[in-house]
Amino acid sequence: MFDEQKIAFRKAKSDFKNRGRITECFYHDKSNCKGAIKQSHSIQRNNRLSIIEGDINGQRLIYTFTEIEYDELGSIETLKPIGKKIASTFFGFCDFHDTNLFSPIENFAFDDSDYHCFLHSYRSFAHSYHIKKEALKAYKSQASTIDHQRLKSLIFWTELAVVDLEKDKKILDELIQDKNYDQLSYFTYIIPEKFPIACASIINPEYSYKNKPLNNDPNRPYSAILLTVLPDYEQTIIILACLPNDKKGNLLLDELNEIKYPLPFEKAISSLLINNAENTFFAPALWGALGVDGQRQLCKELDNMVRLNPTTFVHSKINFFDKKFSANRLGI
Repeated sequence: MFDEQKIAFRKAKSDFKNRGRITECFYHDKSNCKGAIKQSHSIQRNNRLSIIEGDINGQRLIYTFTEIEYDELGSIETLKPIGKKIASTFFGFCDFHDTNLFSPIENFAFDDSDYHCFLHSYRSFAHSYHIKKEALKAYKSQASTIDHQRLKSLIFWTELAVVDLEKDKKILDELIQDKNYDQLSYFTYIIPEKFPIACASIINPEYSYKNKPLNNDPNRPYSAILLTVLPDYEQTIIILACLPNDKKGNLLLDELNEIKYPLPFEKAISSLLINNAENTFFAPALWGALGVDGQRQLCKELDNMVRLNPTTFVHSKINFFDKKFSANRLGI
């Protein structure tokens, strides 16, 4: 019976995604669009995702926080791997803009310039914005097994989020149009070691690192903080960014910048990845290195992210940037 339930759940999830599908170029000036809308990668497929894929039963796969197996009680039991071909993808850019806009970060080494940081952050925003709009479309299609009251609540909160994101998109449109790449606030952190984990996402933590309220009031616009994590040759790049005049976003960036030692900062980023980032991927070797206890802890924390309403910054017990998880240690 439970196998039948799992099959039904997977079919419902697939139907949900199909009904929410949106195919449109994120770039504001559609007059320059050329070619079909591509299944774009928010994280570079080659040289990024290829770094973290690994062999599982003869297939090259990676793990993500959103591909989940549930137990009989509806709790997260384990994570399941996917292929990098579909990892981090969305139908969010035409062929011209997907190729030309991101050429400086796809074909050249990261140089920590405002331009490179902007393009990475812009693409992270585009993915989360697109996925949120698709979720709203799917919820409104009524093609869901979610009960009516729960569905109404999801539509209400997702609509609020999309309204906030639309305002933020207009600012990004103006910045990229005028090439004002220095108008975002950036905090970059380079770890001189490669770790097989990647992320490109908007995050909305309820509380700052020092437990100051950020996004816990539904009557105030949410702060769209952009988090990008990239394995890169023999280093790992972490980019945090927020929009101009975003006081809450700047507060979080300032607090993280004040952390003087690598360990608490790396644990803070790990916590944000688990509790707030929806578009995160990591290597099968890292999953294996977590061990049974670490895997259970990660599933527990992912479960708590959905079920609990935090009243402080949520600290993870996992540090994805512990040296034992480095690509060299894992033989990647």
